[in-house]
Amino acid sequence: MSETLSLRIPKETAKKLRELANKEKKDRSTLIREILEQGVKEKNLDNSIELYKAGQVTGWKAARLAGISLWSFYKILSEKGVLIQYSEQDLEQDLKP
Repeated sequence: MSETLSLRIPKETAKKLRELANKEKKDRSTLIREILEQGVKEKNLDNSIELYKAGQVTGWKAARLAGISLWSFYKILSEKGVLIQYSEQDLEQDLKP
């Protein structure tokens, strides 16, 4: 299923979208969908990382919220310089259904 959205963007952004679409030999709508999907995934990951850093969720839960594996999540944390903390309490929480 899909939903139609309408939005206003600056003329310069529209121009850049046209240029990118032409360069990648895609129609503008396809390119915009791809960019939005990528942006949503990145924003979701950023939010999961913030929850993890604030101690509101465990690494396992944050990875699930981000839609990625635990190991991928830990790798991203490492790349971003975020310390990985895992306690016995985290393990107990992760093992709960």
